Amino acid sequence: MKIAALEDNPARAMVLERALHPGGHSVARFRCGPSLVAAIHREPYDMLLLDRDVVGTDAEKLLDWIRRTLGSGVPVMMLGASDAEHDVARCLTAGADAYVPQPARQAELLARIEALGRRAAASVGLTVTVPPGPPRLEAEAELSDPLVCGAFRFLVGQREVHVHGERVTLSPKEYALALLLFRHLGALVSRQMMIEQVWHNPGMQEQARTIDSHLSRVRTKLRLWPFNGVMLRTVYRLGSRIDYV
Repeated sequence: MKIAALEDNPARAMVLERALHPGGHSVARFRCGPSLVAAIHREPYDMLLLDRDVVGTDAEKLLDWIRRTLGSGVPVMMLGASDAEHDVARCLTAGADAYVPQPARQAELLARIEALGRRAAASVGLTVTVPPGPPRLEAEAELSDPLVCGAFRFLVGQREVHVHGERVTLSPKEYALALLLFRHLGALVSRQMMIEQVWHNPGMQEQARTIDSHLSRVRTKLRLWPFNGVMLRTVYRLGSRIDYV
């Protein structure tokens, strides 16, 4: 997993890194809330770790911003020096998916993070069906395996998408945009990421109207409405995400 951590304590940061690297996870450390927010604007993360004791940052207000901006698709673990019941309950009520008292033991911290990651993946309900056959490289599998999410099925190798078993015709850019959004189900896809991965045009402006036009057509053609179990939401000037409803 690609994890962002809000942590200004060098000793605790070292524990995080030592715990996560053996599991094959990467961690980007941020010492203050604004730097973490700026990073979230630039790229997606699979999980966020927030130390509620970071000096100068109200972690609970930051958590509120994360939930209003990214929705519930990105799991958030709160860490803190207090293990008092009311502090734990307060963080969970504010929107944290888990709370771990500090100092955390490395093996336990890794196990809790991976368990939270598994629960988050299961709650999203995103499944990738791997057809039988010989083992393939991960990159090759990503290009060819179907991606299934409820009523929506992307046949990636054929560049086709079906809704309730019915094929929907999309332009190449519409298809690439829809696939990008579904691959990040529940997480914000920034407009910059859309430009880089759909239009491949570094000079394109983030507020270009063509992005909104393509999003509108994808919403209409794929019927991204609550009666199909999903909703395409737009976060002003930041990006869009598809949520389960």
